[in-house]
Amino acid sequence: MRILIVDDQADFRSGLRDVLSTVEAVEVVGEAADGKSAIAAASKLKPDIILMDIRMPAMNGIAATAAIHSVHPNICILVLTTFDEDRLIHDAMTAGAAGYILKGTSVDDIVSICGLALRGYIAIGPRGSLPGTLTSDFSEELDKARESALRLSHRESDVWSLLGQGATNREIAQRLLLTEGTIKNYVTAILAALGLRHRTEAALLWRSLRLRK
Repeated sequence: MRILIVDDQADFRSGLRDVLSTVEAVEVVGEAADGKSAIAAASKLKPDIILMDIRMPAMNGIAATAAIHSVHPNICILVLTTFDEDRLIHDAMTAGAAGYILKGTSVDDIVSICGLALRGYIAIGPRGSLPGTLTSDFSEELDKARESALRLSHRESDVWSLLGQGATNREIAQRLLLTEGTIKNYVTAILAALGLRHRTEAALLWRSLRLRK
């Protein structure tokens, strides 16, 4: 996936670029320091994903998201945020953002969140909870995931639950009195049923569903 990083802090941009560049499936195609630069970069570079800071000078991330989304609706925009910005997150998603990522999220989770967003899910950071003002929109997206989850067997649901809670294959095997090889087979079946690529995406999706129960 091709990613554009937008943040007014140069150190943050370079640090995020460095960690994302370690992932084979990711290409950081550019950076921008404010909303206006982000609009120009989006038109020039046509990234798959834009990681967009909310608070920036010249033009903030919400205004930039609206401008980019109106011209390039196929570009997936995820806002970079902290725990205390629920109102701004709502405004950004109303403007066209597909979700948000908490600053400090691990690189594996960032890539997985981006993957979910590209598949059409409203994506949220693994340690976050979705602001209440977004419940309706988010529930509509998660209904699709719930329908897919109904295809899981009882045992697959048990494995998915433990996976979502962060357990390793060995820990799941010990908990369910099965072999690691059997658990690997269950994980493969779960990913196929949910249309996901790897276990981190499955864990994030399980957590998102749990948050809305």
